[in-house]
Amino acid sequence: MSAKLRARFRRRAAIEPVIGHLKGQYRLARCFLKGFVGDQVNLLLAAAAWNLKKWLRAAALFWLQLIRLIVRTQTLTAPPV
Repeated sequence: MSAKLRARFRRRAAIEPVIGHLKGQYRLARCFLKGFVGDQVNLLLAAAAWNLKKWLRAAALFWLQLIRLIVRTQTLTAPPV
Protein backbone atom coordinates (compact mmCIF):
# COMPACT_ATOMS: atom_id res chain seq x y z
CA MET A 1 0.00 0.00 0.00
CA SER A 2 1.43 3.36 -0.98
CA ALA A 3 1.99 6.21 1.46
CA LYS A 4 -0.49 8.37 -0.44
CA LEU A 5 -3.23 5.76 -0.12
CA ARG A 6 -2.45 5.25 3.57
CA ALA A 7 -2.72 9.01 4.18
CA ARG A 8 -6.09 9.06 2.42
CA PHE A 9 -7.40 6.23 4.63
CA ARG A 10 -6.14 7.98 7.79
CA ARG A 11 -7.90 11.18 6.79
CA ARG A 12 -11.14 9.32 6.11
CA ALA A 13 -10.88 7.53 9.47
CA ALA A 14 -10.55 10.91 11.20
CA ILE A 15 -13.52 12.47 9.39
CA GLU A 16 -16.05 9.63 9.55
CA PRO A 17 -16.76 9.90 13.33
CA VAL A 18 -17.47 13.62 12.89
CA ILE A 19 -19.91 12.94 10.07
CA GLY A 20 -21.62 10.26 12.17
CA HIS A 21 -21.95 12.66 15.07
CA LEU A 22 -23.36 15.36 12.80
CA LYS A 23 -25.92 12.91 11.45
CA GLY A 24 -27.01 11.81 14.90
CA GLN A 25 -26.89 15.01 16.92
CA TYR A 26 -27.28 17.83 14.39
CA ARG A 27 -30.17 16.55 12.26
CA LEU A 28 -28.03 15.79 9.26
CA ALA A 29 -29.47 12.31 8.78
CA ARG A 30 -32.42 13.68 6.80
CA CYS A 31 -32.77 16.98 5.01
CA PHE A 32 -36.18 18.62 5.29
CA LEU A 33 -35.23 21.50 3.01
CA LYS A 34 -36.04 21.37 -0.69
CA GLY A 35 -33.57 20.86 -3.50
CA PHE A 36 -29.82 21.12 -3.85
CA VAL A 37 -29.72 24.54 -2.18
CA GLY A 38 -31.66 23.09 0.76
CA ASP A 39 -29.04 20.36 1.10
CA GLN A 40 -26.28 22.97 1.11
CA VAL A 41 -28.06 25.12 3.69
CA ASN A 42 -28.68 22.09 5.92
CA LEU A 43 -25.02 21.10 5.78
CA LEU A 44 -23.80 24.65 6.44
CA LEU A 45 -26.09 25.06 9.44
CA ALA A 46 -24.95 21.75 10.92
CA ALA A 47 -21.28 22.67 10.40
CA ALA A 48 -21.83 26.13 11.90
CA ALA A 49 -23.49 24.60 14.97
CA TRP A 50 -20.61 22.12 15.33
CA ASN A 51 -17.99 24.87 15.13
CA LEU A 52 -19.89 27.23 17.43
CA LYS A 53 -20.17 24.52 20.07
CA LYS A 54 -16.44 23.82 19.75
CA TRP A 55 -15.54 27.53 20.06
CA LEU A 56 -17.84 28.07 23.04
CA ARG A 57 -16.33 25.07 24.81
CA ALA A 58 -12.82 26.45 24.22
CA ALA A 59 -13.84 29.91 25.45
CA ALA A 60 -15.47 28.47 28.57
CA LEU A 61 -12.35 26.46 29.37
CA PHE A 62 -10.17 29.54 28.88
CA TRP A 63 -12.27 31.66 31.25
CA LEU A 64 -12.47 28.85 33.80
CA GLN A 65 -8.69 28.48 33.83
CA LEU A 66 -8.28 32.26 34.10
CA ILE A 67 -10.64 32.43 37.08
CA ARG A 68 -8.84 29.53 38.76
CA LEU A 69 -5.51 31.27 38.25
CA ILE A 70 -6.83 34.52 39.72
CA VAL A 71 -8.34 32.76 42.74
CA ARG A 72 -5.13 30.80 43.30
CA THR A 73 -2.97 33.93 43.20
CA GLN A 74 -5.42 35.76 45.50
CA THR A 75 -5.25 33.01 48.11
CA LEU A 76 -1.44 32.81 47.92
CA THR A 77 -0.93 36.56 48.34
CA ALA A 78 -3.70 37.22 50.85
CA PRO A 79 -2.44 38.53 54.20
CA PRO A 80 -3.04 36.28 57.21
CA VAL A 81 -6.09 37.18 59.26
